[in-house]
Amino acid sequence: MLIEPTFIETELARRRNVSIKPLQRWRCDGLGPTYIKLSKAVRYPVDEIIANERANRQRMPSGAALPPLTADPPVIELPAPAAPVPKRYYLNEAFALIAQYSSIEAAEAALAEAHDETQD
Repeated sequence: MLIEPTFIETELARRRNVSIKPLQRWRCDGLGPTYIKLSKAVRYPVDEIIANERANRQRMPSGAALPPLTADPPVIELPAPAAPVPKRYYLNEAFALIAQYSSIEAAEAALAEAHDETQD
Protein backbone atom coordinates (compact mmCIF):
# COMPACT_ATOMS: atom_id res chain seq x y z
CA MET A 1 0.00 0.00 0.00
CA LEU A 2 1.46 3.32 -1.10
CA ILE A 3 0.83 6.24 1.26
CA GLU A 4 1.44 9.74 -0.08
CA PRO A 5 2.79 12.47 2.25
CA THR A 6 0.22 15.00 3.41
CA PHE A 7 0.02 18.18 5.44
CA ILE A 8 -2.57 18.86 8.12
CA GLU A 9 -4.33 22.23 8.29
CA THR A 10 -1.91 23.76 10.79
CA GLU A 11 1.14 22.74 8.74
CA LEU A 12 -0.26 24.29 5.56
CA ALA A 13 -1.38 27.40 7.45
CA ARG A 14 2.15 27.79 8.85
CA ARG A 15 3.63 27.31 5.36
CA ARG A 16 1.28 29.92 3.87
CA ASN A 17 1.74 32.22 6.90
CA VAL A 18 -2.03 32.46 7.48
CA SER A 19 -4.41 31.24 10.15
CA ILE A 20 -6.59 28.16 9.65
CA LYS A 21 -9.68 30.28 8.84
CA PRO A 22 -8.58 31.23 5.29
CA LEU A 23 -7.92 27.55 4.52
CA GLN A 24 -11.43 26.67 5.68
CA ARG A 25 -12.90 29.53 3.62
CA TRP A 26 -10.90 28.46 0.55
CA ARG A 27 -12.27 24.91 0.88
CA CYS A 28 -15.84 26.24 1.01
CA ASP A 29 -15.21 28.47 -2.02
CA GLY A 30 -13.46 25.70 -4.00
CA LEU A 31 -10.10 27.51 -3.91
CA GLY A 32 -6.70 26.46 -2.66
CA PRO A 33 -5.03 23.07 -3.05
CA THR A 34 -7.01 19.87 -3.41
CA TYR A 35 -7.68 18.20 -0.06
CA ILE A 36 -8.77 14.88 1.36
CA LYS A 37 -11.40 14.82 4.09
CA LEU A 38 -12.03 11.75 6.21
CA SER A 39 -14.67 12.46 8.84
CA LYS A 40 -13.36 15.69 10.41
CA ALA A 41 -9.71 15.18 9.44
CA VAL A 42 -8.54 17.33 6.53
CA ARG A 43 -5.30 16.42 4.75
CA TYR A 44 -3.53 18.22 1.92
CA PRO A 45 -1.36 16.01 -0.35
CA VAL A 46 2.11 17.52 -0.75
CA ASP A 47 2.08 17.17 -4.53
CA GLU A 48 -1.23 19.10 -4.66
CA ILE A 49 0.24 21.87 -2.48
CA ILE A 50 3.22 22.19 -4.82
CA ALA A 51 0.99 22.15 -7.90
CA ASN A 52 -1.25 24.85 -6.40
CA GLU A 53 1.75 27.02 -5.49
CA ARG A 54 3.21 26.67 -8.99
CA ALA A 55 -0.13 27.58 -10.56
CA ASN A 56 -0.49 30.68 -8.36
CA ARG A 57 3.00 32.17 -8.73
CA GLN A 58 3.04 35.92 -9.04
CA ARG A 59 6.00 38.07 -9.98
CA MET A 60 8.34 35.07 -9.80
CA PRO A 61 10.26 33.52 -12.66
CA SER A 62 8.78 30.18 -13.63
CA GLY A 63 12.08 28.44 -12.80
CA ALA A 64 12.37 29.92 -9.29
CA ALA A 65 12.39 27.36 -6.51
CA LEU A 66 9.47 27.11 -4.10
CA PRO A 67 10.15 27.26 -0.36
CA PRO A 68 11.19 23.90 1.07
CA LEU A 69 8.42 21.78 2.56
CA THR A 70 10.31 21.21 5.80
CA ALA A 71 11.29 24.82 6.46
CA ASP A 72 11.47 25.94 10.06
CA PRO A 73 8.52 28.07 11.14
CA PRO A 74 9.16 31.82 10.99
CA VAL A 75 10.48 33.41 14.14
CA ILE A 76 7.81 35.59 15.66
CA GLU A 77 9.03 38.37 17.88
CA LEU A 78 6.89 38.97 20.92
CA PRO A 79 5.89 42.56 21.61
CA ALA A 80 7.69 44.37 24.37
CA PRO A 81 6.01 43.89 27.73
CA ALA A 82 3.63 46.68 28.62
CA ALA A 83 4.41 48.98 31.49
CA PRO A 84 2.97 47.70 34.76
CA VAL A 85 -0.41 49.10 35.63
CA PRO A 86 -0.20 51.24 38.76
CA LYS A 87 -2.10 49.98 41.76
CA ARG A 88 -5.34 51.80 42.43
CA TYR A 89 -6.28 52.80 45.95
CA TYR A 90 -9.52 53.83 47.54
CA LEU A 91 -9.38 57.37 48.84
CA ASN A 92 -9.35 56.34 52.50
CA GLU A 93 -6.50 53.85 51.82
CA ALA A 94 -4.47 56.52 50.03
CA PHE A 95 -4.92 59.01 52.91
CA ALA A 96 -3.90 56.38 55.45
CA LEU A 97 -0.75 55.44 53.49
CA ILE A 98 0.20 59.09 52.98
CA ALA A 99 -0.32 59.79 56.68
CA GLN A 100 1.92 56.85 57.63
CA TYR A 101 4.65 57.06 54.94
CA SER A 102 4.36 60.69 53.67
CA SER A 103 3.74 59.59 50.06
CA ILE A 104 2.19 56.76 48.06
CA GLU A 105 5.56 55.98 46.42
CA ALA A 106 7.25 55.61 49.80
CA ALA A 107 4.40 53.40 51.02
CA GLU A 108 4.63 51.13 47.95
CA ALA A 109 8.42 50.84 48.34
CA ALA A 110 8.06 49.93 52.04
CA LEU A 111 5.31 47.42 51.33
CA ALA A 112 7.32 45.82 48.48
CA GLU A 113 10.36 45.55 50.75
CA ALA A 114 8.27 43.93 53.49
CA HIS A 115 6.80 41.53 50.92
CA ASP A 116 10.28 40.59 49.68
CA GLU A 117 11.45 39.88 53.25
CA THR A 118 8.53 37.52 53.85
CA GLN A 119 9.31 35.63 50.62
CA ASP A 120 12.86 34.74 51.75
